[in-house]
Amino acid sequence: MIKIQPLTNISIESIHKAFQKAFEDYEEPFDLTVQQLQYMIERRGFRSNLSFGAFDKDELVGFTLNGIGKWQNKTTAYDTGTGIIKSYRKQGLATRIFEESLPILKQNGITQYLLEVIKTNTKAFDLYQKAGFVVLREFDYFVSPVTNIKMKAKAVNFRIQELDKPEWEKFSSFWDFHPSWQNSIESIERKLAFFKFIGIFDGEKMIGYGIIEPHTGDIPQFAIAKNYRRKGLGTTLFDWFVKTSESGTIKIINTDFKNKGTMDFMQSMNLKPGFGQYEMLLPLK
Repeated sequence: MIKIQPLTNISIESIHKAFQKAFEDYEEPFDLTVQQLQYMIERRGFRSNLSFGAFDKDELVGFTLNGIGKWQNKTTAYDTGTGIIKSYRKQGLATRIFEESLPILKQNGITQYLLEVIKTNTKAFDLYQKAGFVVLREFDYFVSPVTNIKMKAKAVNFRIQELDKPEWEKFSSFWDFHPSWQNSIESIERKLAFFKFIGIFDGEKMIGYGIIEPHTGDIPQFAIAKNYRRKGLGTTLFDWFVKTSESGTIKIINTDFKNKGTMDFMQSMNLKPGFGQYEMLLPLK
């Protein structure tokens, strides 16, 4: 008899073991160490008491790892990762975890459920649609070795400066779209010491910025003021990203599919999109 229960007091080692097994046969498998998994879910707001697992006796065979935080000013659960070990699939466990977790989430003041699903994972997409989730946005993502990135001429007559701390109010004034959950201000603030921040200045006026997580090469946010675009400032940012990445890789996850300027810029640097994702939301009444 498989039981569904919260992951309270379940070790990260047990979660990691199930995580690796659940994703080992995926088209783009995850291969994370225990420490990497812990860092990833903590950055996304992981709460063990509001995350849930399917247990066959004492073995964790399926899970949903939830982050909890504010999204559009509402207390939100975010699905950091749902997976079922291959030999336990086609038993409705993902649906059971979801359905049995909802009452507990509601009891804890959660008013909506947010997630992203890879476009090629049609089974999961259909499951979420049937459960009432609606698509908010389409995302693309770009992952590349730094050696594959081709950059045009950088901007001149502008100053770049590493910043001691983020200036969120100024940064957000440059946005064309709101960052996804894992790229949000709240997510970055959870692991602030692991990021580096750079500003681009015209005299004393900040006209652009970028953020990178050097140990992974992840770039959660970058933007240029609208009237300073197409002047090589994006290339200036990416030159700094390439030099700052300690992983030899650049990752830009969850770029809004409709943002044509960003998409064209990425491709101009030989960055090719992956399979893409849907961002989906379910209001919890």
